[in-house]
Amino acid sequence: MELARIEALAERLERLETVNERLRRECRRWQRVVVGAVLVAGVAGLAGAKLADESRTVEASHFVLRDDAGKMRAALAIRPDGTPGLALLDDQGQIRLSFDLSPGGAPGVNLYNKEGIHQAALATRPDGTPGLGLFDNKGGVRLSLDLGPDNAPGVNIFDPSSTVRGALAIRPDGQPSLGLFDEKGRVRLSLDAASAVYGSASAR
Repeated sequence: MELARIEALAERLERLETVNERLRRECRRWQRVVVGAVLVAGVAGLAGAKLADESRTVEASHFVLRDDAGKMRAALAIRPDGTPGLALLDDQGQIRLSFDLSPGGAPGVNLYNKEGIHQAALATRPDGTPGLGLFDNKGGVRLSLDLGPDNAPGVNIFDPSSTVRGALAIRPDGQPSLGLFDEKGRVRLSLDAASAVYGSASAR
């Protein structure tokens, strides 16, 4: 039973690592898109736009919204990988909010601080399950909430190096489970509602 609990926690953590890496890639993609949108707008504004129906539709691969001072405040674009995205920028040109779809069609919402560092993300994973991540001022994940494929909820806490140190989850059998981990991500203590505390003093 103890091995089953550890394996269930390990599987959940593996899914979270996949999501966190996807979010980091999304952040890097948006930075490239904004630079590209600035260049496109500088060359020809909305060059390449065409009227499919002069009274209703404008088509283009990039749109840029500027304020009265000429600063770009929003960009709607098709990224190099073919996925659509919308970014909103502050008056300093930093991305603060973005909406996008992954190459597999999974939606995501990302929040950034005034330095443009990723701070929070709400996304759907490729398997269709949702997850929420909160990040520190260096872009490292510190807290995540998710639902597994079986709709079981989980909460995960990470240290400054983005290593998971605590996990609270509902196992497939419906029992709540708590896991504590060392700095290498190894289980140090496992606790559930149906049994006693498990842990090894020698592991400390």
